[in-house]
Amino acid sequence: MINKTRIYLLLIITLGLLLHGTYCAYAGRTAVVIKSQNLSAYNEVVKGFQKECIQNNISITSIYDLNGKMKMGQKVARKIRKKKPDIVLSIGVLATTVVKEKIKDIPIVFCMVINHERFKLSGPNITGISTEIAIEDQFNGYQSILGQLKNIGVIYDPSKTGIIIKNAEIKMKHLGISLAKYEVTSSRKISEALENLIGKIDALWLLPDSTVVTRKSFDLIKSSTIENKVPLLCTSDVFVKAGALAAVSSDYNYVGSQAAGLAAKILELPALSSLGIVNPDYFKLSINTDTAEELGLEVKLVLEDPKINIYP
Repeated sequence: MINKTRIYLLLIITLGLLLHGTYCAYAGRTAVVIKSQNLSAYNEVVKGFQKECIQNNISITSIYDLNGKMKMGQKVARKIRKKKPDIVLSIGVLATTVVKEKIKDIPIVFCMVINHERFKLSGPNITGISTEIAIEDQFNGYQSILGQLKNIGVIYDPSKTGIIIKNAEIKMKHLGISLAKYEVTSSRKISEALENLIGKIDALWLLPDSTVVTRKSFDLIKSSTIENKVPLLCTSDVFVKAGALAAVSSDYNYVGSQAAGLAAKILELPALSSLGIVNPDYFKLSINTDTAEELGLEVKLVLEDPKINIYP
């Protein structure tokens, strides 16, 4: 009887130690966050990441802000290598470029990098969330306001957004949409591009292309499209606030949550791994009602949807 009791006690103690060890290994997972600068969008990502990390028992030990300075990034990278967290979240192109170059043995999840293809953000330890919403989701959102679209115009610099255009063209064909393209290499060509496109298109699609979108050129694009009753469709609600008709864009808080979910999946893998680059799981639709009125669009029914952001 005594022997059986001792055996049971040993089994209970052993099981307890195993469970304790498993819990400690699970609960002891750590993450650090490095953001390129102090922007409200980046801060929303951090909030979402923090909240979801709690749900996944991941502790955030440090949040670094580079303030847009590469030298600070190099110092932070040294600190991260010394701390050896289980995973790193990088927010923005500067932070992501720094960790990609300096950190090779810790898994990285990046987000908020516009046109990420340009920066060759791939590697055995790199996972990312694209800033671009899937083409199908974008145009499903736009068409919920405008109905079926047949001809979409786009002005772009091939060196900046050429890859996006190439991928979009293939997917738009499946949606029954024709893409009218106009290439530019300088913002001085925007007026010429508008003259060639307007009259041939149902709407103009504005990409996050730094050649095309400047403060001066956006004002020209906005005024020309409104004057000619052409809806201006964007990938950021910043432009909707400034007068574009609509945008399908990321929900920054949810991007943070999605990043934490990816981090949890990566930390469950047996070796250093990448999950590739994925599109945002969730998007928001924004509409400028003043612009809709100027275009003569009836959007009353759409506005009853509580998920749509209304400006102004």
